[in-house]
Amino acid sequence: MIDFRYYLVSIVSIFLALAVGIVLGAGPLKGDLGARLTEQLTALRAEKTQLRTDLDASRRDASARDTFSSAVAPAVVRGRLTGKTVAIVVAPGVDADLVKNATASLVAAGAKVGSTVTLNDTWADPSKTTLRNTVASPFATFVKAPEAASSPDQLAASVLVRAILTGTDQSTERITASATAALTGLKAGDLVNVTPDQIVPSSSVVFLGGPVKGSNQKDADARLASYVQLVRMLDAGGSGVVVAAKSNTPDGTRSADLVAAVRKDPGALKVISTVDDADLPMGQGTLVLALEQQYLGGAGQYGLAGDAKAIVPDLTAKQ
Repeated sequence: MIDFRYYLVSIVSIFLALAVGIVLGAGPLKGDLGARLTEQLTALRAEKTQLRTDLDASRRDASARDTFSSAVAPAVVRGRLTGKTVAIVVAPGVDADLVKNATASLVAAGAKVGSTVTLNDTWADPSKTTLRNTVASPFATFVKAPEAASSPDQLAASVLVRAILTGTDQSTERITASATAALTGLKAGDLVNVTPDQIVPSSSVVFLGGPVKGSNQKDADARLASYVQLVRMLDAGGSGVVVAAKSNTPDGTRSADLVAAVRKDPGALKVISTVDDADLPMGQGTLVLALEQQYLGGAGQYGLAGDAKAIVPDLTAKQ
């Protein structure tokens, strides 16, 4: 049983420890401890000053890079996509400015944007596979999309691909009306939004990716897999695809979700190009150069993230 003597001994021990600390701090350790604290404080202040200097220099460098890119890009991309019709496919969550700038870059390169298709969240929701097939099925014959597919979730993607891209067995005049009808059906089913109403079939695609979120990691992974599958089908249905996204703001060394997923897919990596800094003036120019490379049969992974292979395509390389 704990009694008064226990409390007394405890209190005496505490005061003894306090007294020893005071004596040591005021005596033999005083000078050494004070000096070390002063040195550490001085070092921290110097480090803070250097970090501020480095940050200011980095900001100046980035501003100069963007200014240079904005000035040079129009001359570099001019005419590189003349005569090409390009579709833009926009995943959920993509910043409106990215769509605007990508469109402007393609037009500046001489391309025509045949259609801009914005995918709704339903498109990649793993719980909505039956809904997608139900919506897409009546329009499969319009664009000669194969009803039988190795995956039950390929039908809607197949209809979309055949509606916006010109295949080798399709003529632009013949498929314009049917493509518009098919896309109208996908729109009515809340799978996509499309502009303009009258579709001009395209020969290639710029696919703009945004942050991919799900109720859990399995859900998010399933959505990413659905987008990668669509990207690969778009590539097979036309003359090439470039997947582009904004720089990863939280961690610039990592590419955005869809870009990273394409770069991790061995099959997609061989045929599809990616740009991880399409929000920057430099990346907007890279987007055009990467699409031109796709038309020439090449592919590459470009940008500033750690999984990119180069900043821009090698303009001196022969395809």
